[in-house]
Amino acid sequence: MMADAQFSRPPCPNPFVPSEVEAPHAALASCPSTSRGTNGGLGFRPTLRALLAALLLTTSGCVTIPREDFTQAEHAIAYPVGFPHVRYGINDPAVRAMFRPDAAGNPPTMLALSGGGANGAFGAGVLYGWTRAGNRPEFSVVTGVSTGALIAPFAFLGPKWDAELKKGFTDGTASHLLPFPFVQPLFRDSIYTGKRLRGLVDSFVTPAMMAAVAREQARGRRLLVATTDLDSQDLVVWDMGAIAARGGPAARDLFATVLTASAAIPGVFPPVMIEAQMGNHVAHELHVDGSTIGAFFALPDTALILPAGRTSGGSIYVLVNGKADDEFAVTKRSLMSLLSRSFDTASKATQRTSLATVAAFGQQNHVATWVAAVPPDEKSSSLDFRQPAMQALFELGRARMVAGTAWADLPTSLKAPVKAP
Repeated sequence: MMADAQFSRPPCPNPFVPSEVEAPHAALASCPSTSRGTNGGLGFRPTLRALLAALLLTTSGCVTIPREDFTQAEHAIAYPVGFPHVRYGINDPAVRAMFRPDAAGNPPTMLALSGGGANGAFGAGVLYGWTRAGNRPEFSVVTGVSTGALIAPFAFLGPKWDAELKKGFTDGTASHLLPFPFVQPLFRDSIYTGKRLRGLVDSFVTPAMMAAVAREQARGRRLLVATTDLDSQDLVVWDMGAIAARGGPAARDLFATVLTASAAIPGVFPPVMIEAQMGNHVAHELHVDGSTIGAFFALPDTALILPAGRTSGGSIYVLVNGKADDEFAVTKRSLMSLLSRSFDTASKATQRTSLATVAAFGQQNHVATWVAAVPPDEKSSSLDFRQPAMQALFELGRARMVAGTAWADLPTSLKAPVKAP
């Protein structure tokens, strides 16, 4: 990675955007999440500083891309063209119903996958090792945001898809995803065009995957992916199985579009435009990284505030693709160091609150809650897409799962109060 450098302000980008070279096979770890930052900046802070610098430079003097106008009332009744009833607001009763016991009375077993960029290799390793350990459950609900959204279909479909999951995180193709930002022109609404990200998603969203997801949907299981709707500032929950069940090229395209949107970090990748039917006319919504609002999606807000005892039984596994605990580091007094450290601090605080809320819900409602994350003393970075680093994280997750040490009831930082000096 390049060291910090002095950059002169570039001119406002030309509307002509050269094509990016498409990367080969699907590297599933295609998006560093806003929820992870640099995980302490272990060797890759220069890259994050470069991305932040590019964002600062592109925010001034550039033309706004025009959009269709629509009202809040029109947006409230909108749905993807040709696909009604495949998405919901976070607190829609239909979402809550997905987390209830099934027809046989079995309580739900849920897996929530966080964002984390290259750290997704750890989560992939945990799932791979879970199969080898012989006690991996069949989850009734799998949710994902950002990188977690890209892992989610494989986690949902189970051990038969482990080989593809491992390949995506360890074969080295992810190292080509984020070239140094200033090698490419600076675009009007993002540093990168998003072509590589969409290409990666398209390469693994195959007809076979769509058919497999549709079969599991018919069995009553649910695969949910969250995006952030920039217009409403809401988390949107997409029922990916309902999309897959429609079948055909349009369903495959929407399935891939939603995954790409959930992984589209604002400013780094462009927002994904989703064509929506709004009453008598069609307009385009802007959707971005699901972890813009939350590090992971476990339960609807309305479920979390129910009176204690309204739910009983079941399990919630939260797989954090990165570190869950805070990391001490002496912060340099430079603009980019302060920005990156503040960004990481805010992200971890949000994640910690979410973990504590889920844990409290579990304790009050007799729901077992478990958290797996990269240990505090291990090296990791959401931006380190080099093959050796990702292979090491994959192996770390696999080994900890096989050894039975991957899951804990709470991150260390939530178990005991820190005494004031």
